[in-house]
Amino acid sequence: MEKRGDVWISAVIYLALGVIAITIIISAGIPLINKVRDRNTFQQTKELMHTIDDAIQEVLSEGPGSRRYLSPVTIKQGDLYFGGQPLGYRDAILWAMETKAVLIEPNVVVKEGNLELGLVEDPILADSYVVNITIDYFNNINVQLVIDDEDRDAISGKNSISITNLGIVGGVGSGLTGLKIDVV
Repeated sequence: MEKRGDVWISAVIYLALGVIAITIIISAGIPLINKVRDRNTFQQTKELMHTIDDAIQEVLSEGPGSRRYLSPVTIKQGDLYFGGQPLGYRDAILWAMETKAVLIEPNVVVKEGNLELGLVEDPILADSYVVNITIDYFNNINVQLVIDDEDRDAISGKNSISITNLGIVGGVGSGLTGLKIDVV
């Protein structure tokens, strides 16, 4: 009879050790997986922002009436803003995402072509950051973005965008080229 109880006690101990081992592996693995996922999202979105910037540069170089459609524009995580509302830039395109991963050096702006990459520590949550990619057209190349109010809201998921060169806006001598951006 005693050996029968020993078998059950051993089984319970092995089961408990198995559960503890699985819990440790999962608790260590999930944050690592989330950081890798955020890093991949950041890289993919950076490539998307380069694609948007390239399309805008082509439309600008071709002159008034030129148009480009980008489809699909897929934002897996975070939000994309045309008009740069969260940072107050009127003529900027901004993507922002919350993360726990240190994707670039915090509180330093890194320039990559027309893109400005930034990582800001969240003032409320410990070990939490907001990563952003900004393209500021007004200060860089004298472009005024013409965006309808409904298109200034954050977009995420799959969308299509249209970019149209409107020519000179703001009066003669202003030097501002108008770009109409529509989220379709």
